[in-house]
Amino acid sequence: MNSGLSEEARKFLAHTVAESMEGYELRDPQLTMMDACAGTIDAGGTLVAEAGTGTGKTFAYLIPIILSGHKAVVSTRTINLQEQLASKDLKLLSALKDFDYAVAKGRSNFLCLRRLHAFHPDNTEESAEHKDMLDWAAETASGDREDYHNYKRPLIWEKVCADSDACKGKKCSHFKNCFYFVARQKWEAASIVVTNHALLTINAMMPEDKKILPKAEVLVVDEGHALDSIVSEQIGLNLSDRGFDKILNELLRVDQRGVYKGLLSKTPVLFPDVEALRVEIGVFFSKVGSASENRRIIKGTFRLSDSLSELSASIRSLLEKIRESVVGLFTEDEELDLKAAILRLRSLAEGMGVFTEEAEGFVRWAEVEERRTALRMSPIYPSEFVRTNLMPYYSSVILTSATLSVAGDFGLIEDILGLDRPETLSVASPFDIRNQVEVGIERGIDLKTEKGIEKLAGTVLRESTKEEGGTLVLFTSREVMRKTWDISAEKLSSAGLNPMLQGELPNRKMLREMRESTNSVIFGLDSFWEGVDVKGDSLNCLVITKLPFEVPTEPIVVARTEEIRKKGGNPFRDYSLPRAVLKFRQGFGRLIRAKGDRGRVIICDERIVTKDYGRRFLASIR
Repeated sequence: MNSGLSEEARKFLAHTVAESMEGYELRDPQLTMMDACAGTIDAGGTLVAEAGTGTGKTFAYLIPIILSGHKAVVSTRTINLQEQLASKDLKLLSALKDFDYAVAKGRSNFLCLRRLHAFHPDNTEESAEHKDMLDWAAETASGDREDYHNYKRPLIWEKVCADSDACKGKKCSHFKNCFYFVARQKWEAASIVVTNHALLTINAMMPEDKKILPKAEVLVVDEGHALDSIVSEQIGLNLSDRGFDKILNELLRVDQRGVYKGLLSKTPVLFPDVEALRVEIGVFFSKVGSASENRRIIKGTFRLSDSLSELSASIRSLLEKIRESVVGLFTEDEELDLKAAILRLRSLAEGMGVFTEEAEGFVRWAEVEERRTALRMSPIYPSEFVRTNLMPYYSSVILTSATLSVAGDFGLIEDILGLDRPETLSVASPFDIRNQVEVGIERGIDLKTEKGIEKLAGTVLRESTKEEGGTLVLFTSREVMRKTWDISAEKLSSAGLNPMLQGELPNRKMLREMRESTNSVIFGLDSFWEGVDVKGDSLNCLVITKLPFEVPTEPIVVARTEEIRKKGGNPFRDYSLPRAVLKFRQGFGRLIRAKGDRGRVIICDERIVTKDYGRRFLASIR
């Protein structure tokens, strides 16, 4: 039986929304999901709702929230998806029903006026950008990094962005105009706050009086299939040589003229101690590189635990010497930045103590790369954190995505997130995928070889120029994406197309250009496998370069498969294959976004027809 909220939501969709959108058609799957969302919002509890491509799931949960009058936090996987939700669905609905909404981002996305005005450039490049940023600060309403015209790689952003450890709060002379706190006020006033999974997790880690996001009755986790990996990343530990170098360079560094710069440049008595610690850190991570295999799980007591403990003690010793030596030497602005650097260094020292011994439910490993070495620690499953730190703060929780079940079984996502007997719902796509999509399979492309990458580049060029329309090329490897780009980008441009590479432009700018044209070719990684919503001929060709299996040697994957094996399960059947099928469905769903859409999907991985398990992938899209 439908609730009163459900009936009200149906009427609002059928009349107010449908009448405002030319050609809008009511869809049974959308109505079914909206009824379920309304019921959960009314009665409380947890709903896991899988909604096939084209269901209209955002309206299905947003309309009942708006009509209920409850405050809600809606979390998406990325900032890109946040912006898309706000600029499309919420903008449209707010024109039909009066309510406020806001997009919540992490503090470092905002310019800090105090740090900007206190900043002293080290060279002409920094001086030019500082002047440019001062001009931008005078005209921008948001102070949001993505709105800065030199977005790609601002040299000084990390030195002038908002930083919780270097913030004076209400005591700051810039507080009334502070971009971050003005944004926070908007979050508090809004009925719906759109955030991302990373910020949602950081907020859940904080004590009650330090939380960033406002209190709310309803939590919607959109793109819910991605929550576990982001939670694990955020609550885990990351000790890297780059991280230490960054902090030490803030404290003390030598410029091109041999002059000491940095927060401690006024205290020569500390120079030997900082440099000694820098050397000790370098020696330690060199030992890690020699003693560890890249991304290999560390069992038992860490073999370099004594060296790690000694390094931790050296850091604490330096911090004590800083405390004793800097009294009265700095301006207030310098003291704030010094305090922030000290807190970050102390946090890393504390993390060292955690890493030395194996902890139940966690996995440790080393990352040994050409320019970076790190020690990492992460929960095998984030279920305990989700169950205790996240779920209790909301009376109603809706977890939704186009891909949450495998053949209707939600067991995998329930186990990983620790969900306790939630209500579940799966509604199929209203689209006629068989007739709207032409599927082609390219054989003989081995991406481990240069010849295979050349063949992939040729396939991208052929398919992109076959007929008018945009193309999205989905990769699972940054290296393969870059090599394919290097081979094909110039040829694509010569053919009158507009190739764009993820990382070279903001995602939202790339998608805007694609929506406004029929000649765009986007080369994208993980974030483009989901949440991309481009209709019509702006996107009518999708190239899937490889079946998206997780790397089997990844530490968390290894740890999870070991857990499954211990319990008598089959890791490939019970974990690896279902995860890959879910990801494949996500990518496939980027192509058809409306009933009138037509297009081609080119799968460049012959395993989909040569391996028995390939049938699971094909069955998932039919």
